[in-house]
Amino acid sequence: MDLVWENNDRPRQTLYFEAGGKTAEILHANANAFAIACLPLAAWLNEERLLVEDKLCKRLRYGLSSINQVFKQWFPRCSLVDVQASEGFQTTRPPDQRRVATLLSGGVDGLATLRINRLDYPLDHPESIKACITLFGINKFDIDEQGNQVPERLDAFEAVVGRLSELADAENYELHPVRTNIRSLAPGYSFWVKMGFGAGHSAVSQLFQGTYDKVLLASDGDGPNPPPVAIHPVFNQHFSTDAVRIQSEQDEMTRLQKIDLLTDWEYGRRFMQPCHYVHIPEGGAINCGECEKCVRTMLSLIGLGKLDEVSAFEQKDLKPIRVFLIPVSHAGKAKLLGQAIGPLQKAGRSDLVWAIRARLALYYLLRH
Repeated sequence: MDLVWENNDRPRQTLYFEAGGKTAEILHANANAFAIACLPLAAWLNEERLLVEDKLCKRLRYGLSSINQVFKQWFPRCSLVDVQASEGFQTTRPPDQRRVATLLSGGVDGLATLRINRLDYPLDHPESIKACITLFGINKFDIDEQGNQVPERLDAFEAVVGRLSELADAENYELHPVRTNIRSLAPGYSFWVKMGFGAGHSAVSQLFQGTYDKVLLASDGDGPNPPPVAIHPVFNQHFSTDAVRIQSEQDEMTRLQKIDLLTDWEYGRRFMQPCHYVHIPEGGAINCGECEKCVRTMLSLIGLGKLDEVSAFEQKDLKPIRVFLIPVSHAGKAKLLGQAIGPLQKAGRSDLVWAIRARLALYYLLRH
């Protein structure tokens, strides 16, 4: 789909989603997916309207308006965008058979959603997850400046697909790898974490119209009072159409609780992959052990007394200086980092508690 800007001096851009194999047979381009992907972009860049040259779902029309209002409240720089469809608004219908899918990258949140679903529902229950969707192109390093998929990043993605395929055999779900360039359209990191991330995932979900009637979207692990971020229980469900509902999962759970849950599961300990993949881990490692998300996760595991049991991490301890040097880019990251303090105190790791408190103090000092 081509994006043409009216109020911005930006070149025409193309947004794509692609897949191979069996996934390609059920992946259907539709205007609803592209409207979801583009609404946050239009609001952030102060466009006056979002005109889709096709039909849009009536439910989504109202949902996008609600989301836009939230973004405007949170981020006053945003415009209120008039959503238009050249062929009008229509009702859409779910498939006759109920089938649930979820987003799964291998990270803590998605794995926790899958694990809880398997613990709660028998496989033949209509709420049981039947498929997992995993995405290439949501990491800023996946696509180069010329718009090409980076070969070494594709290789790393195939390794992830291999692990999730093994998990699919064990946990009885279909795996759908999808490639997109949606992250490369984002005007910076701030936009992506505040408004783009959730819309990108929800857009992909709508491409499976006719096969799945519901797609689960895992919470960020911020607990019951999350800060303004791109995946949020206030608006996640508003990315729904009548054909594919988006449902938030585990909104009440903290990241620490999810990590604790996963350490009691073989595949959680083996495949947990919170890594940012700023640099592709060497030697076939699952996590780099150096980025901010890896460090936060290892702090939680140390506090729980479980790091030695988690083979997904090669490192088995952290030094305080490493903790103090991690970047804390926004309030959500600060809140997640603070979740490890209580368990670390109980574990007697006052050195790491001191490092976290010092890092948070520096963050709040510089923020004000």
